[in-house]
Amino acid sequence: MTNVKQIKHLVNEQMEAIQVSSATGDAILNGIKIAQRKKQRRSKIGFSLSAIAVLFLGFAFMTRISPAFAQIFEDVPGLGAIVAIVEYDRGVEDSVRNNYFEAIGVSAKENDVTFTLDGVIADDTGMLLSYTLESPNTVNGYHLGDTVLLQNEEKLGLAYVTSEHAQKEVVQKVESTIRISDPSGAIDYNNPAFTLKFSIRGEEDLTFVIPFELKNKIAKPKHYKLNREVVVEGQKFTVEQVKISPLHAAIDIITDPQNDMVIFDFSSIKLQNESGNVWGSGSTSISGFGSADTTKRTIYLESNYFQESEELYLIIGDILAMPRDEREIVIDFDKKEVASISKQYPLQLEIIDESSFKVVFDKHLGFNQTIFTNGEDRNGRKVPLAISHRISDTTNSQVFTLEQGAKNNPVTFVLQGYPNYLENDTRIKVK
Repeated sequence: MTNVKQIKHLVNEQMEAIQVSSATGDAILNGIKIAQRKKQRRSKIGFSLSAIAVLFLGFAFMTRISPAFAQIFEDVPGLGAIVAIVEYDRGVEDSVRNNYFEAIGVSAKENDVTFTLDGVIADDTGMLLSYTLESPNTVNGYHLGDTVLLQNEEKLGLAYVTSEHAQKEVVQKVESTIRISDPSGAIDYNNPAFTLKFSIRGEEDLTFVIPFELKNKIAKPKHYKLNREVVVEGQKFTVEQVKISPLHAAIDIITDPQNDMVIFDFSSIKLQNESGNVWGSGSTSISGFGSADTTKRTIYLESNYFQESEELYLIIGDILAMPRDEREIVIDFDKKEVASISKQYPLQLEIIDESSFKVVFDKHLGFNQTIFTNGEDRNGRKVPLAISHRISDTTNSQVFTLEQGAKNNPVTFVLQGYPNYLENDTRIKVK
């Protein structure tokens, strides 16, 4: 039996064994529903690497896939890193099961370190690339640098790199993945030639240049126009369409600019077929595009592209939102005091020093959104923030540091998230 046939056979056997994590959390605040979410947490470490917002995320997990199933993946070139995602993303699993994975096998060597682009899953939303980084000595001392995908020498998309946590023991080989997503849709697959630039930093900085060309046909997305208006506690939004591609199901939503509340997030959204099978947020590092301050946003879910369903529904649960005029928090770092904060929507906020502060959420909330992205000083100038956060089963702390200090106090911060839930249970027929 060939490796590909073995994969198909074992995947069919393992379908019931693979568990997709569900969300967890509950919210408080003066009569607001206590919303509970149950989600297996995966520790994530995030840090900004450049002005173009290339974000690197690490995760750790325990594999529940059978050893035979995992071994088959590891034996197929390029699929060793994909097995880590398959358990948590059914769209990626289906892509592999349906042979929608293209082996590449192009390498570049700098000093004694070799980078190999093993394979690609590509669609109209972007690419999932698997790679191997190895050295006869060790790769422990290297950290991830900038990653850029080029086409016709033009930079494409927003790159996300997933990697393992640092190991204490000597590691000579690392297999991981890179997610490339381009909200502008600039990737032109009529020209299948691309160049990947992958950098690592250590005692010496190394950059690997990998030219590659895609041979396989790119799957066409499935479009479902909906234009369905939904009203939740007086707040309006319109679900424009659902677009399903091999890597993602993209949900396009327009919020009404006349809403008196800002919608931060659709905390529970999923696709469900007539048999009750569910496709949720999955493991993707890219949750979508758009923000509370934009009227249009795209939400990414797991893909059911290769799953034929007679009926398909979009189910939208509770929504994170708060009044627009309650979002601002003003801090005077010279006086080390909070000059203004909502009484109805309070925060457990602690000023650490003249240029940093911390926000701690109740341990039961399960709320992990970054609540501030930057500030504005009294002269109207943008104040960049360095952000660190740690999420565990007992604490959720976010520490914000003013990168250039607080030169013109006070500084105003606008909330980009808050654990205030609007009850909702909307079911929209997609097909």
